[in-house]
Formats: sequence, C-alpha cells, structure tokens
Amino acid sequence: MRFQQGVDLLAAQSVLDPVSQTIQDIVKNIYRAGGPVGHRVADIMYGTWLGHPFHPSATDVVVGSWMAGFALDLLNAVTGGDLFARCADAAVTIGTLGAVVAAASGLTDAQHPKGEARRLGIVHGMINIVATMLQTASLVQRARGERGSARSLSSVAFGGLLVSAYLGGDLIDKYQVGTNHAANEKVPSNWVPVLRDADLPENELRQVDVGGSPVLLVRQGDIIYAMHATCTHLGGPLAQGTIVDGTVQCPWHGSRFALDNGSVVHGPASYPERCLATRIRDGMIEVGPGAGLGRCRHEPARVSEAQRELAGVPA
Repeated sequence: MRFQQGVDLLAAQSVLDPVSQTIQDIVKNIYRAGGPVGHRVADIMYGTWLGHPFHPSATDVVVGSWMAGFALDLLNAVTGGDLFARCADAAVTIGTLGAVVAAASGLTDAQHPKGEARRLGIVHGMINIVATMLQTASLVQRARGERGSARSLSSVAFGGLLVSAYLGGDLIDKYQVGTNHAANEKVPSNWVPVLRDADLPENELRQVDVGGSPVLLVRQGDIIYAMHATCTHLGGPLAQGTIVDGTVQCPWHGSRFALDNGSVVHGPASYPERCLATRIRDGMIEVGPGAGLGRCRHEPARVSEAQRELAGVPA
C-alpha cells in the first residue's frame, strides 16, 4: 500500500514533465526523419504486425531470462557448479539482448501518453535502461571471471527490474497504456437498422449508435463498411478522422484501419478494430455481427436506389 502511494506521488511530480516531453520529441523526430523506413520500423515496435502491443512480449523475455539468471547465479554461489555458472551467463545474455529490443519498443510507445502516464512511463524506462547497463557490466565481469561482482551487479539489476515491472503494471492497469480502448464496445447479436441508405454520401465518415456503442459507416462505391468508431490505441474518435487509401486514419495519433476488415495498416495502434457486417433492407442501412474478427460481409448496396429516393422518384 505504501509503495503504491509512493508510485502515485511519483506520477504527480510535474518536475518530470520537461524531461519526458524532451524524450517524446526526440523519439518523434527520429522516426519522422526516417521517412517511410521509420514508419515501418515504428509499426514493428508498436506490434501492428502482431495484433498485440510488442513491448509486453519483449519484456517477458527480459523478466524470464533475468529471473532465471538470478536463480542460476544463486545456485552457482551455493554449489560452485560450473554448469550453473554457464547457464546463468547465457540467461543474462539473452535477457540483456531482449532488454535492448524492449527499450526500443518502450520508447516508441512513449511518444503518445500524457500527464501522469507519461511521467510514470519515463521513470519506468529510465530504470530499465539503468538495469540493462548494470547487466551489461555484469557480462563484462563474467567474461573476466569475476563472478562475485558479476552476481552482485545482476542482483541489483534484477531488483530494479522488479520495481520497473510494478510501474509497468500500473501503466497498464491504472492508465490503460497498451490496452485495447475499444474492447468494451458491443457487437449486435442481430441486424440493427441505423441510417437511411439515402443519408450516407460516398466517402463520408458517419457515426451511428448501435446498442450504446459508436459505429463508423463509410460508403465506397456500392459497398458500405462498418466498424467500431473508437480507436483501439487511445480511444480517439475515428468519425473525426480521414479516409486514406481504403483506410480510416485516427485524428489523434494517425493509426490507420482497413475499412473492409478493421485490420491495422499503420500504428501506433496494434489491436484491430472490430468490423461489422452491413446490408440494405427497405431503404435502411443495417449492421450486424460479422463471422469473426476481421470477417465481415458487406452486401452490395444499390446506390441508384438511394439516389432515386433522394430525388423522390419511386423505385
């Protein structure tokens, strides 16, 4: 309880804002300078290819490897067994390499949080970087045969990792960093009429309500697409975004989702949007459940009918 109070106090320290803002700006400028290659690297670090944030997966490698290294070092100290020493060295090496990747993905994610989440994230990252430096020094000592100092350095690094992991859990649980912000949006169990066919112009983003959940409609040619209208990244309003090459781009951080199936085309989002099936019945656009994530049928809409209705001409 007291530790959590300390974490909350840390998150409230505005003195961290200049440092965190500077780090955000540096990371953004690096990716911006990279152009298309920078965008592709960022997408890898975000986890758009994985359908899940990449950073937690990378940190699991670090935590598991360094924990194994700590235990093996302890066994080596107690028994003097050379096999334990070699296995500990391997575990620390794997974890340290993973820590470099985890740091890169963490800095990539750190471009977007604000306020307390950004402050806590910067401290989380700094602790991880220091721990990685300590483990690197430990590897040097291991290569020199200085096992006592190597174990001490690794133990301190592992302790720092545990503190950092706690902060990371707070970022996820309390501040919803790296979570799916559209996860609670409802999917209709049956077909629901939402808008007159004639009221949806082509290539215009239109938001409708379906059972209390915002849904985005887009007409392109004779197809009407539908998906949840809340960006999975940080909850941005997709209906206020733009249509770009068959995708909808979030107005907040630029995530792009394919109109036909909701898949992530560009990050920072990693979770796909839930698409919904569409059809036209009695002049009304109806949305319904798809066959599964990314599998949504869109019955061709006869645009001529909508045009005749607008003109007041019977079909």
